[in-house]
Amino acid sequence: MHLGHFDVIRHLEDAAAAEHAASALITFEPHPRCVLDPANCPSSITTLSEKLGLIDAAGIEHAIVLRFDRELASLSPQEFVDRLVAVMDIKAWVIGFDFAFGRGRTGNAEWLRAHGHHVEVVPPFKIEGRELHSSEIRRLVTTGEVEAANRLLGREFEMTGPVEAGAQVGRQLGFPTANISPEPNKLVPALGAYAGRVVAPEGDFVAALSVGYRPTFGGTELKVEAFLLDFEGDLYQQRLWLRFVRYLHPDIKFPTPDALVQQLKRDVEDTRRIVTA
Repeated sequence: MHLGHFDVIRHLEDAAAAEHAASALITFEPHPRCVLDPANCPSSITTLSEKLGLIDAAGIEHAIVLRFDRELASLSPQEFVDRLVAVMDIKAWVIGFDFAFGRGRTGNAEWLRAHGHHVEVVPPFKIEGRELHSSEIRRLVTTGEVEAANRLLGREFEMTGPVEAGAQVGRQLGFPTANISPEPNKLVPALGAYAGRVVAPEGDFVAALSVGYRPTFGGTELKVEAFLLDFEGDLYQQRLWLRFVRYLHPDIKFPTPDALVQQLKRDVEDTRRIVTA
C-alpha cells in the first residue's frame, strides 16, 4: 500500500458515492508472481494484516481477499467475473492503469467495457514527475533510505509482530529491547540502527530501532529490536508496530560491550532529536 494505491482508493470512494453503492476493495494473497514465478516472488512491503488495517483506516467498507493460486490463475476473464457477480452486484469498476486479470492477463478495462461494465481507469500516480512503482519502494527500504521510501508510501514503513523472549542482552547493557520476528516474506530494511516510533497497547513511543545480527556478540540470527524511550513495563507477547523514520548507521561490530553502550547512548539522543523535531 503506497500513495498510488491510496489514489485508487480515493477514486473508488468517489465512484461509490456517485453510484450510491458500498465501496469494496479486492486484493490477492499471496502476490500473483509468488505463484506464477516463485523465483522472483517480491517481498511484501505491506503484509496482509497491515494492508487490511490500512484499508479499514481509509474508510473502505468491504475488503475482499482472494486466495491466488493456479486454479484462480487459470480462469478466463469471464469465469473470473462470473465468480464475483455471483456474490455481489457490481455497479462500477475502479482499476489502476495496469490492472489485468484472467488467464494470460487477457482481461482488462477494454474487455470489461466490451462486456457491459462501467469502468474507471485511474492513471499512473506521479510524484516529482516520476511514476510511482512498488519496486522503487522496495529498493529504498532495502538500502536503508526509509525517509525517501516513506514519502512514496505516504506513511512510515512499519514492521509488526508479537514481542518474543530474547537473550536479555539489551537489558544487561541498560537498554532493554522488545524483539519481534519479521513475518514470512516481509520486506526487511537494511541492517542497521534507525530512529523510529513504536505503537504499543500502552500508547505511542519514540524508539531506537535495530535490524541486525548483534555482531558484537557473534549473533547469527536476524533480530528486529526496539528500545522504547521513556517506557517502563513488560511488553512480552504484546503486538507492537515498529515504524522507521530515519536510518542512523549500519550494523556495527564493536570491540567491547562498553563501546556498544556508548553508541547506543548516541543513538537514543539522535532518535529523540529526530523524531520529536
